[in-house]
Amino acid sequence: MATVVALALGPASGAPALPPSLESAPDGATIALLTAPKPAGQWSMFMNGPMRQGRSPFVGPQSPHLAWHIPTETNYGGPVIGKDGTIYQGTDLHQLLALSPSGVLKWSIPTPYRVSATPAILPDGRIVFVDEGGTIYAANPDGSISWTNHAGVGSGADDGPAIGRNGTIYAGIGPAVYAFRSDGTTLWSYQLGGNALGPVAVRPDGTVYAASSRLFAIGPGGSLLWETDPLQIGSVSIGPDGTVYANSKLPPTVYAYNSDGTLKWKYQADTCCGVDVAATPAIGTDGTIYVGQNLSEHGAMLALNPDGTLKWRADYGHAPTSPALDADGTIYYGGGSGTPSVFALNPDGSLKWEYDTADGYLRTAVAIGLHHRLYAGTAKAFYAFGP
Repeated sequence: MATVVALALGPASGAPALPPSLESAPDGATIALLTAPKPAGQWSMFMNGPMRQGRSPFVGPQSPHLAWHIPTETNYGGPVIGKDGTIYQGTDLHQLLALSPSGVLKWSIPTPYRVSATPAILPDGRIVFVDEGGTIYAANPDGSISWTNHAGVGSGADDGPAIGRNGTIYAGIGPAVYAFRSDGTTLWSYQLGGNALGPVAVRPDGTVYAASSRLFAIGPGGSLLWETDPLQIGSVSIGPDGTVYANSKLPPTVYAYNSDGTLKWKYQADTCCGVDVAATPAIGTDGTIYVGQNLSEHGAMLALNPDGTLKWRADYGHAPTSPALDADGTIYYGGGSGTPSVFALNPDGSLKWEYDTADGYLRTAVAIGLHHRLYAGTAKAFYAFGP
């Protein structure tokens, strides 16, 4: 686990221009309104932003219509979507794929190790990704390599890079958090002393939050600001008021921390059971926190109020993935093994639709794109839902 750090044939789809709502959309947080970078794609990195709020300006699919699927093997890392609709997905087959919106392979980049982390798209359109050997790559939109940097020990979980202001790249590689310039040179690194448990989250001012055996706050220059007591916390996101949300996999508990590291509240959903990687909380426009948890008998999607009280619980899916929220407030996520599924919930937690597959397990976070599209990968295939 890294730390903090026949394909379908057919004509390629066109490259629609992004609407003004995406070109000008901020990260979604009050603290970021004037300083957050413009999105570099339709879904530009894990949870669609460095603060990991998981929101899209687009409306997702209204039914479980399968547009296409291709055979491949994905694990923890999910897809990202460029401005032209190209989908970038890492695989367990030691490659990064670039797919057209119609599912046609545009190119692939072979790597010595599996690519289990979600890629990220730089402001200039280059794609940054990390393999399990600890090398970070920047690929040009045509599939050629811009640069590589072998930074450290590799990872087996999704520690997808975050792109901050001015194109700074933050990633967990080995037992450290790294900040890279957009040319691939190292800006700084901070040793965590242990493996991270999910992608880092980054404030607009460059403060980085990373989860390992505890939660770390690292300043813009790479120095430690604070750390919590030891906890089995995982993935991190940042709320509109700067609250830091960390999800623990064992026991399934959501922690809310003030920006100075003091505990604001915690919500424990159950006493059992753990998962490989804790799902990252998504944050709605009204401050509602949506987080998938694995409970004693099943998985569930929780909606928590900003004060930490339970809003609702939807018992769908085993080991739910990190959710994605569309412009209408629909909550999309995957989950399950043996018969994995993709779920869409209405804002009140009721089931909107469900799609069941027979393709092993589903661990990748989903991504929302233009034209009511949703993308998700399983152990045996990659799926596109929508018209």
